[in-house]
Amino acid sequence: MKSAFVRTAAAAPGLMIVGACALGAGLPGSAFPSSAVTALIWLLGATGALCLLLRRSIDLDDRARDLAARLCLEQKARQVAEGTLADTQTVLTRVVRQQESVRDGERKRIARDIDDELGQVLVALRGEMSLLQVASAGIHPATHQKTGAMIGTLDLALRALRVLAGELRPLAAGECLGDAMARQLAEFTRLNGIAHDFDVNVGVDASADSDADADALLYRALQETLAQIARSARATRVGVQLSRSNARLSLCIEDDGDADGNCAGAVAALRERVAAAGGAVHAEALPGGGKRLAIVVSGLHGVVSG
Repeated sequence: MKSAFVRTAAAAPGLMIVGACALGAGLPGSAFPSSAVTALIWLLGATGALCLLLRRSIDLDDRARDLAARLCLEQKARQVAEGTLADTQTVLTRVVRQQESVRDGERKRIARDIDDELGQVLVALRGEMSLLQVASAGIHPATHQKTGAMIGTLDLALRALRVLAGELRPLAAGECLGDAMARQLAEFTRLNGIAHDFDVNVGVDASADSDADADALLYRALQETLAQIARSARATRVGVQLSRSNARLSLCIEDDGDADGNCAGAVAALRERVAAAGGAVHAEALPGGGKRLAIVVSGLHGVVSG
């Protein structure tokens, strides 16, 4: 209503100017002084200009109001979208943690079955083969030689079994992440003959409580990466650095081996799990050969034991 009134008022001075001009033209020159007519015309013109400016100001004000209303709606829609995204991220993180918990439980069961059943059977079989080898010494040379070869095959099977059990073994309850990684690296070097360097760089808040889910995630990432290196990287040395800065815990793994096609798939799967937990994974090839894998997660973690 206000805009309509302003538009009507803006048209009125033009009508008044036309009427004044017509009145000045119809009157004799002595009846109405020309100076008065000119002054009246200028006054009406100035009034019309002011009304036009007022109309333009009202139009701009209406447009600004419309834009502000649209901006408010877009901000509300963005807030709703961000809230939905945050809820989705929370649900996804919960699902990933549940899946990791189920996987760890299943891995623990499989590792226990391997150690308790298959491992004992193979050890018992190796003992019997050793007795047979001793009994056939000097009597049946061919049998003695074949038995020795079979014992060597059993040793390889037992070694592979220990490696598999080590890969399946989860982070022990109450064990510090740094100590668990040191133990895993020592076992990796003993079984594969690949040297390693391990550096734990503790930042501030060293006494903070550990995040069990994030610790298990990093420990599992180390296990999978070491297994990938042992299978196909042909590396001679592995460097691992575990560090924390404020509320960020990072794990960096470097090796001097060769990259292969399976590595990209393993990194992609790891990146999905870490991203669902609110972290990030960065993989790159080193200039002199080898590759680097960096994993960063947020949260408070206890890196070293008390």
